[in-house]
Amino acid sequence: MGQGTYKVNEVIEVTYQSSGSVSGLTDVTMEIYDETRAKDGVNFPDVTMTEIGPTGRYYGTFTPDAAGKWRVMVDSATKPGKLVKDYDIVAHNIDSIGNAVDGLNDISTTQVATELETYDAAKKAELDTTESNIRGADSDTLKTISDQIDNLPQTSPPMIG
Repeated sequence: MGQGTYKVNEVIEVTYQSSGSVSGLTDVTMEIYDETRAKDGVNFPDVTMTEIGPTGRYYGTFTPDAAGKWRVMVDSATKPGKLVKDYDIVAHNIDSIGNAVDGLNDISTTQVATELETYDAAKKAELDTTESNIRGADSDTLKTISDQIDNLPQTSPPMIG
């Protein structure tokens, strides 16, 4: 069987088809190995799988409690062969990521306008402060300051050699 990706603390249902679709087995068990690849019989005891009708298909569940690679092994004491399946357990599944992205699309034009007004007000205040610093205490316009610079005497200081 292939590999699946699941979220921490979500129930995983494992289905097993017995060889030859043998029905009526009562000894199909699932062993669970946690993210450390250890068999934790206290927190994850073996699961006796339940047959789905008289189909020879059996199911059982487990709920991983940590991210990492988990493994289950399904076996019947009276029939040959074992099934091993790996599960990648992650903190977020695709649905939770999709919901988070959808939430980003819920911003209204009013919220955008409010954010722009807040930004514009802060930038205007910053520009006003900068302009005030350039003008100085007498609040000269930039034109006045430019004219005053243009009217400075164009003489060079004496050179000392």
